[in-house]
Amino acid sequence: MALVADMGSGNMRIGLCGDALPAHVFSTTIEDNAIPPIVRGNNINWDSVEKTWELAYSKLGVESPVYPTLLADCPTIRERDRAAMAEMMFEKFGIPAYFVSSQSVLSLFSAGRTSGLVMDLGYGVSHVMAIHEGFAFPHTIGRIELGGNDINRSFRMLLSERSIDISESMTEEWKLQHGKLAYDFAQESMRCRLDPTKAPSMKLPDGREVSLQSDHLRACESLMQPALAGCRGMGLADALWDAIEICDNDNGPLQSLSQFVLGVGGSSLISGLEMRLKREIDSRAGRSRDIYITCLQAPERHHAAYIGGSLLAGLPQFIDNNFVHKAEYTEEGERAIHKRCC
Repeated sequence: MALVADMGSGNMRIGLCGDALPAHVFSTTIEDNAIPPIVRGNNINWDSVEKTWELAYSKLGVESPVYPTLLADCPTIRERDRAAMAEMMFEKFGIPAYFVSSQSVLSLFSAGRTSGLVMDLGYGVSHVMAIHEGFAFPHTIGRIELGGNDINRSFRMLLSERSIDISESMTEEWKLQHGKLAYDFAQESMRCRLDPTKAPSMKLPDGREVSLQSDHLRACESLMQPALAGCRGMGLADALWDAIEICDNDNGPLQSLSQFVLGVGGSSLISGLEMRLKREIDSRAGRSRDIYITCLQAPERHHAAYIGGSLLAGLPQFIDNNFVHKAEYTEEGERAIHKRCC
C-alpha cells in the first residue's frame, strides 16, 4: 500500500493507491501558508510545502513513516527541486520509500494509454508534452505561462469593467458552465456584442440577471492568446503545434505520437476546446491532419495525475521493484531518484 499525492499550484490531492479518486482535495493556499507551496509549477516555497504535507497527513489520519509515497510533479520541475523534495520526504517525514513521476505521464496512464501527446491545463501553468511508452521527452515540452487561475482573473476583470463583482468560487463555476473557446473568436464575439441576447445570462447573488455579452469568450480566448489575460509567451495551439512538428520530424518512436492528443486539467472542461484546436492545427498544417484530440470526462480530468499515480502504485510488485527505498537513498542520495523516476 502506498500514499499517492498530486501537489499543484492550486490544490493538493491525496489518498491511497487503488482509490478511484483522491480521498482529500484541498487548497494549497491554507491559513498557515502566506505563500502557496508551488507557484506556476516551478517556483517552490519549501516552508509552505512542508506545511502542506503536514496537513495532508493529518487529513488522511496517518503517520508519514508508515506509507511509501508516490508524488506527481510538474513536467518542467528542476532536478535540484525534485531532489530537494525527495530529501524532505526521507529526512523530514521519514517515509520508507518514494517515487515521483511527471503529472503528464500519470495523466496519460489514467486514460489507459502509455503513448501520446498530453495537454495539461493546470491552475497556474499549462504544458504540452510527448510521452512514449510511459517515458516523457523533455525536448518536446511546450510551457504556456497561463493557467485556469489566469482565465478566472481575466473573467472577473472583464465583469468588473461593467460593475459586476463576483467571488472566486462563482467565477470558476461560471467559467466551467458558460465559458467557451470560440471556433471563430472574432465572429462570435462580435455577434454577442451586437446582440447580447445571443450570449448566456447569469443570475447574481443579489437577484439581478446579467448578460455575459462576449466576456465568456474573451476570457477563454486567452488560452490561445495569453496576452489577453496579461500573460506572456505562446498560446496552447502554438505549443501543441510545436510538439506535433517535433514528433513529425523524429525518425524514431515519436513519429506517430501526434495522432492522439489528450487534454486534462480543470480548464479542459471549457466548451469548444477540441474543435478549436483541430481548426488551429489544420490551419497551421495547410491541410486536414489525421489527429484525434480528446479530453477526459469530469471528474476524472480534474484528478487525472492522481488517478494515474493510484493505478501505477497499485500494480503488482511496482512498489518493491520501482520505488526508491530508504536504504538505497541513504547509499546513493539524489542519484537514485534521477535514475529510477520518470
